[in-house]
Amino acid sequence: MFPRSSLLVLLLLSVGFSSAETAPNPRALSAAQIRDANADGYPDSTQLHSSSERDAFLRWFAAIAESQYTAINADWTLQDCSGLLRYAYTVALKPKTRAWWSRFGYFPDRTIAPLELDLKPVLNSAPFRTRGGTFQRSDLENKTFLKDVSVGYLMRYASVPLGKDVKAARRGDLLFFIHPEAQGSPYHSMVYLGGGQVVYHTGYAPEDGGEVRLLSLETLKKHPEDTWHPVPSNPNFLGYFRWKIAAG
Repeated sequence: MFPRSSLLVLLLLSVGFSSAETAPNPRALSAAQIRDANADGYPDSTQLHSSSERDAFLRWFAAIAESQYTAINADWTLQDCSGLLRYAYTVALKPKTRAWWSRFGYFPDRTIAPLELDLKPVLNSAPFRTRGGTFQRSDLENKTFLKDVSVGYLMRYASVPLGKDVKAARRGDLLFFIHPEAQGSPYHSMVYLGGGQVVYHTGYAPEDGGEVRLLSLETLKKHPEDTWHPVPSNPNFLGYFRWKIAAG
């Protein structure tokens, strides 16, 4: 029989070994798995390569974000501005099983083509880049990729700009604003739903009154603070963006 202290050591080693088994080993990945042909910072194996897949992703992403306006999913734990984007992004890529559907109290579009992309073999549960540059094997060991990142990182390293004209945007694209004087992150994000509508989280924790809101661009243009107006003349409006995974 082992002394209690020895059992504790064995337990810790066992937990550490299990965690190591589930995490990707950068040195074991093939050249094909880590190739970054378009030099956008993400391995090609973690991106979508057909227009139909990209279309499906944007539609799934938008529908998931929109659904949170009606009923918050129980498994969306980090509820804030960037959290809505991260949650809808990762859930959109999961297999659409019965368990997947059971998390929703409401879903606005059930006509979307099936889509799933397993990022775990390369990125595990940390799909968002935090610095510039092309993808390197070492990125998987130096925290270049994280699971929970703020809006600024999503804008700079996970999406590409489309300009400030709404005509360039489609359902599932993103809007970003900047307010340097704001407490915390100066960036704010919204999801474009098409048809002149957006959905977003106000950024505050639920216990502080944070919530998901859905409104029209026309209503947003009438906001009493013109720094929130989604118009080309507003320097605080950074424009429309598209996720790199769906940008081609």
